[in-house]
Amino acid sequence: MKRKQGLYQMVSLFLWLCAMQTTATGQAVSTKINTNNILIGEQITYEVKINLANSGYRVDFGVPDSIAHFDIIEQKQFDTTDGQGAYSLRQHIVFTSFDSGVWRIPSFPVTVSFPGKAVQRFSTDSFLVKVDYSPADSTGQLRDIKPVMEVFVIDRTWIYIAVGVVLGLLLIYLLYRYFKKRRKKTPSVFKSAETPYEEAIRAINNLQPASEAQELKNVHLALSDVFKKYYSRKSNLNLMAETTGELLTKMQADIGHAETISVIAEVLRSADAVKFARYMPALAEQQNTFTKMKAGIEQFEKRYRSQILSK
Repeated sequence: MKRKQGLYQMVSLFLWLCAMQTTATGQAVSTKINTNNILIGEQITYEVKINLANSGYRVDFGVPDSIAHFDIIEQKQFDTTDGQGAYSLRQHIVFTSFDSGVWRIPSFPVTVSFPGKAVQRFSTDSFLVKVDYSPADSTGQLRDIKPVMEVFVIDRTWIYIAVGVVLGLLLIYLLYRYFKKRRKKTPSVFKSAETPYEEAIRAINNLQPASEAQELKNVHLALSDVFKKYYSRKSNLNLMAETTGELLTKMQADIGHAETISVIAEVLRSADAVKFARYMPALAEQQNTFTKMKAGIEQFEKRYRSQILSK
């Protein structure tokens, strides 16, 4: 009887290990840094690599805004590589430190999700980093004291007066040009016979859902550009190169209405996910996205107009 129980336990353990191995081969997270010893102010390159079964997975990498004893110099976007049918996402983060001592870069949470499958959570490795000062001069050599050198002083008073006169004339000229331009009506960022609202709604109505990957990306790029052009015309600023985060920050300052910002943020972030091949919505979802963007622009129009009138 005991032998049967022992055999059963061994078979169960073997099956459990096989299941763990099968799960692990789908997604894997590896972490490395280029050095564990730096001088104060030097940089550390922190690399995270995530292996995925295909490009349909969504990855969220949770790096906090601040880490004890370290400063984040640069956090690059994920780049994708495809080798022999396997997809890999890589991200590089550049750290530095101005605190001497031995400090730990903590582990960060990584969440991998796929539509219709359970969310998997991983943690990156943590690293100990030694931060030290530059080594002191240990040669012990004596340095000679140089004799006092005579300095020939040139009277530069007239040079300073001449430079001041030139700068004054230049300032007067620039002020003249500035006030002269202000008399002219400031043109809009984008000229159009339609109002910003009419142009945006017409452009969204002209968009058609797509099934091909490249067409889908182009449609969502166009959807983002529709809102950026609309917002640019409303604020008379060129916002076409702004990121989603920068647009949302400006919206918070301009209208400050959480519900409107939330609707537009959902559409813009969905478009970003499609652009970076992290999300492939169905045709019905795309049409719903167009509807949400029109509703968001309509709410924005009302809120923006009321904010302008209240100022």
